Amino acid sequence: MSEHEKRRGLSRRELLKRGAVGGAAVVGAGSLSGSALAAGSRSGKQEAITLRVLTLGVEWPQGVQKQAEKDLGVKFAITAVGSVEQTQKAVTAPESFDIFGGYHQQTLQIFPTGNLQSIDTAKIKNWNQLYPLFNRGKLNPASTACTYGDGSAPFRLLYADSTGKYKVPGISTAANAKAKNKIVQWIDETTGKPVGGLPEPKYTVGPPAHFNMDSMGYNSEVIQLASDKVSWAQLLNPKWKGRVSILNDPTIGMIDAGNAASALGLMKFKHLGNMTKPEIDTLVKILEKYKKQGQFRAFWSTFNESVNLMASKEVVIESMWSPAVALLVAQGVPVKFATPPEGFRGWCSAQAISSKVTDPATLAACYKYLNWMYDGFLGASIMRQGYYIGNGTKLKGWIASDAGKAAGFTPEEYAFWYEGKPAPRDLPGITGQTTDIKKGSVRDGGSFVKRACKYTAWNSFMVENEFQTTRWNDFLSA
Repeated sequence: MSEHEKRRGLSRRELLKRGAVGGAAVVGAGSLSGSALAAGSRSGKQEAITLRVLTLGVEWPQGVQKQAEKDLGVKFAITAVGSVEQTQKAVTAPESFDIFGGYHQQTLQIFPTGNLQSIDTAKIKNWNQLYPLFNRGKLNPASTACTYGDGSAPFRLLYADSTGKYKVPGISTAANAKAKNKIVQWIDETTGKPVGGLPEPKYTVGPPAHFNMDSMGYNSEVIQLASDKVSWAQLLNPKWKGRVSILNDPTIGMIDAGNAASALGLMKFKHLGNMTKPEIDTLVKILEKYKKQGQFRAFWSTFNESVNLMASKEVVIESMWSPAVALLVAQGVPVKFATPPEGFRGWCSAQAISSKVTDPATLAACYKYLNWMYDGFLGASIMRQGYYIGNGTKLKGWIASDAGKAAGFTPEEYAFWYEGKPAPRDLPGITGQTTDIKKGSVRDGGSFVKRACKYTAWNSFMVENEFQTTRWNDFLSA
């Protein structure tokens, strides 16, 4: 594990423990030999296939592994690690896992190595139910009010193609440009139409399961503003000097800081999610000036740190994830989640299959799992953390079904999380307690349709990633 990874801790996975929702069994990635076990035992009894999952852990809150094993008739050996270590494992040891559950931007580093196989979209039964946000770049492709967002937006990294007919995204790496089987972009964002009038590519790098919009958490007793009035500029507001924190991760923290600098008019970016070297230099110089003036209280690395900084009131505004805010609200801390007028920073998962999975039974089990993710249980489970599932329009029906009711989910929860409606009564949330969400409360930012409209950028792997990391470290040590 690198020093950077040690500093970051387990990032989003920390929420599973902090929120008392982490129950996935973590098993060493190398604990099984070969792809998986499909052979019969000596007694002649068929053994269940075991799928080895290399994951960030977000899609495995308490109860999900047990339900997936019950529904699919397979076993899961789950290895949850931070994003840096996960990428390293995927690049160096593709034989050590079957399923890769990571961030969409990680595929720019991994897929060009040939360690992830192209996934046939025809085998994903819910493919046509996924939000257009993923393949066309907007929830409503015809909307002129909604934005694509800069950087590694999912629609720029969704497809795999070896024909050479499709466009390689502008944020692509040199390795991807040279690879035979490339990550490609189907929609031309200048027209909103397919590139060259081509049909949708047949293969995907990894279907998106869960996703969300990130911004800032803020103490609503100190910063007495409605969530939609809290601009990214507040991170650099001298009024909060010494009480501001941003995420200690150059791939995310620099975008948040860039949002703040842009909102204040201190600088402009051609592409916020794919900064040039001069842009990175200018931004770092701005941040160093604020840092020397004492603007920042801390640079948090783990979920727990972000929660503790806000709970202790050491900070009044910071880069924050929705589940961290939800946890603090459940604990009675006066925290709200900002809905910046400039737009959110988006992130999305990519669920992929190792290229080393060649056994037909194991490969079939991988596809069964990818399809299971959209059946309802996973979507309802991660909903309580504030996350969305890729085919969320179908989730409402599942929750109202006998299966949803038997699993303990209610339509009122969907109405709160997705439709932006006030809670008609106390509802369960991130900790599972029935009083996590208080009667009458409304999700900050409103409905899913409203929240998923405007993005400044998405979590991104920039072309100048190495320079970005170096200059970020310069800022931290200034």
